[in-house]
Amino acid sequence: MKRITRASFRAVAREGTAPPALEAAVRAAAQACREQKKAGSLSAAGIFRYGPALFFYLEALTDGPLTGRSLTEALPESVFSALAPYLRGWPRLRGGERPFAYMTPVFWHDQPVYQGDYVRAVPPEKCCGRIALLRPEKLMSYVTHHQELVREGLLRGDRFQFISLHENVLFSYFETPRDREVVNIRRSDRPSEAIESWAEADPDSHFLRFPESPGENFHVIETLFAL
Repeated sequence: MKRITRASFRAVAREGTAPPALEAAVRAAAQACREQKKAGSLSAAGIFRYGPALFFYLEALTDGPLTGRSLTEALPESVFSALAPYLRGWPRLRGGERPFAYMTPVFWHDQPVYQGDYVRAVPPEKCCGRIALLRPEKLMSYVTHHQELVREGLLRGDRFQFISLHENVLFSYFETPRDREVVNIRRSDRPSEAIESWAEADPDSHFLRFPESPGENFHVIETLFAL
């Protein structure tokens, strides 16, 4: 059985990119995703937008685990290469640029290993993305608390939510209805103590809010494509 790897990426459209060109590149990338899903290399994918910022979500199916460049660079390039000419590059430490920035996973309610672990019993109505900005001085607090929630594995929630971080930007992939499958990592009914610690840390104080969503920590963004 194939292994499953969930991954998110961030990109920024080049200034002056004509909307029709970007839209055509999105359609080409969407077609590449469909072909890879048909070939058994993907189980889900999505492209989401906020202004010039683009966010990508993938569930890759492979014979072995994805690590290193095969995860952070080769994976997005394998399906989203049509978009690369229209993206600003992220500088590599040793020189050169890459069009897609890998976002480090920081929070989830389930951690599937094999394809059979992550079958959607009920198909989603929508596949969505939302973003948040962390205050720089609160970034490590957010990460520490959410990784503790993952290590504890007792907080119940949306099985398909997957939150990742790049710089101080969070991207959350989720599907609706969000209560289709509510689980925790340990499949236990014990209450979470880590969530109490996070509540005591004043969660709202960690975020810089978007003007479009002044009362929310996360802002839901446009879905360009999802399967």
